[in-house]
Order: sequence, then structure tokens, then C-alpha cells
Amino acid sequence: MNLSVYTLVIACLLSSCVPIIHTKFVVNFRNCTNDTLIIVASHYDNIDSVDYQLWPRYLFPEKDINTAGIGLCDGIDVSREIIFPDSICGIDSLYLFDNNAPCFFFLIKWGNAKRYSWDEICNRKMFNKWIAKRNEEGGFDRNITYENPDENYYQNKVK
Repeated sequence: MNLSVYTLVIACLLSSCVPIIHTKFVVNFRNCTNDTLIIVASHYDNIDSVDYQLWPRYLFPEKDINTAGIGLCDGIDVSREIIFPDSICGIDSLYLFDNNAPCFFFLIKWGNAKRYSWDEICNRKMFNKWIAKRNEEGGFDRNITYENPDENYYQNKVK
């Protein structure tokens, strides 16, 4: 009996040391605009509430673009998160559809980010908005453009 108790205790101790594997799923989007963008995201239809940034799904050419002095909203570092035209960017799937709420992407042109402060970009509305929202089948558009056909649909459904 003592041997089976010791074996059980050792088995429990050994299994407690094995780390739980966490898998992060990335949802890819394509920048279908002709502009180099910084794309920030929020679950609220307000650029002041952004708390996430999409990242490029390619190696960033550090020598080609100077990101020094670019400061957007608090907590968002733009150093390597620039999305080139016709390229793929990603976002964590857990953030994207948290509680099945739509996700609002705010598209800021790289040229504006270099010239203006975050406050100026927000106050002068120097951004475009794109909404990622699931359709009835659970899918969603992954092509980011300046014209979001779902924006009017979403606004009419909320009212």
C-alpha cells in the first residue's frame, strides 16, 4: 500500500512540473489599400480607446524606414509595426472577437504618423475606420480597405 501511495505522490509531483502549452492563433488580414499604414484596434468605436496594434507578418526592413520619434497612443510602440500596401498583417484571435463583439480597426497613414502627434491625428480625424465583424456563417472579410461595406450595416443594427 505504501508503494502505491508513494507512486501516486511522485506521479502527481512530476505532472505538476509539466508546463501547460498555450497556443496563440493569429488571424491574418491583407492591407488592400495603396498606403503604408499603422493599424490600431479597439472593441469600441472610438480611436481614443485603442489598446492593440496589428503587426506585419513579414520581416521588417529596419534600415529602410526610420521610426524614431513616432509616438502614437499610450502603450503602443510603432517601431516595427508598419503595414505595407498589399501585405499581410496579423492580430491575436482571442483579441479579435472577444465576446463576439466587432473589432474596430483604425487605419493611420504612415505619412500622417510621421508628421502629426497622436492628439492631432485624433482631433483632426486623420484616420479611416474598418470594422471586423462576423457574418451569420461566422466568417468575416479579411481584406482591409478604406471602404467598409459592413460599417453602415453595423450602425443600423445597433440603433
